[in-house]
Amino acid sequence: MAAPPSGDEDPDWLAFRFALEQATGVPLGQYKQAQLKRRLASVMLRRAIPGWQAFAAMLANDPELFEHVRDTMTINVSEFFRQADRFTELLTTHIPRLQKERPALKLWSAGCSIGCEPYTLAMILDELDPHSRHSIIATDVDLPVLARARDGRGYLGHEVQSVPPALKRKYLIESADGTYAVAAALKRRITFRRHDLLADHYPTGLDMIVCRNVVIYFNDQAKRHLYAGFAGALRPGGLLFVGGSEMIMRSHELGFRIAGTSIYEKAA
Repeated sequence: MAAPPSGDEDPDWLAFRFALEQATGVPLGQYKQAQLKRRLASVMLRRAIPGWQAFAAMLANDPELFEHVRDTMTINVSEFFRQADRFTELLTTHIPRLQKERPALKLWSAGCSIGCEPYTLAMILDELDPHSRHSIIATDVDLPVLARARDGRGYLGHEVQSVPPALKRKYLIESADGTYAVAAALKRRITFRRHDLLADHYPTGLDMIVCRNVVIYFNDQAKRHLYAGFAGALRPGGLLFVGGSEMIMRSHELGFRIAGTSIYEKAA
């Protein structure tokens, strides 16, 4: 077990962060600390918790609070076809180009959260080539969230609102309670597994990596580590699809060129 972090910061905060890392298995040292503290401090304010020590004591005895805190720090907010125009560009331009180069594509949804992103990719691939042998790896560091993604049920109306109507009818099943589940055929296209972007080895020989609205929460050193890892995981000509506010500074130094909106191509 690692030792608690040390330094000039508030020792109560550092002890709280260390305890939270041990409880969740999510490494927090390379998150943007000011941003992380603001989120957690807002939870303390809403619940009238007097300080970090009291917060730690409450977490140990309140499973509902613990779940809320974990969701707060890992930002498990997602939806199908998030920024639909970006996925339309994948459907009409980028994935068809990749298919011409390799008939069986290997995709990685990194930081997949509750599964909306990899299921969106699976819809697109099924529409382009329903008999293909494409594979999608979907990973996240948060095991309970990953379990929900693997289950593929309980999606709310606002999480599926951007799915084109024809695809919604084809791939999503509405339940009596108004939530949605993905079709079994779609689930079979995806392999879900736990992966820590800051500590674990990356897969290799990939045609595309989709990692959106994840890297933005890390500090600059961690971002550089992730982007270098993504570059090594992609084959020449492979694509990295990032979030709208996640521009890669000096991307050419990592072997990327800008290929579209929020899309980078690994140089040959």
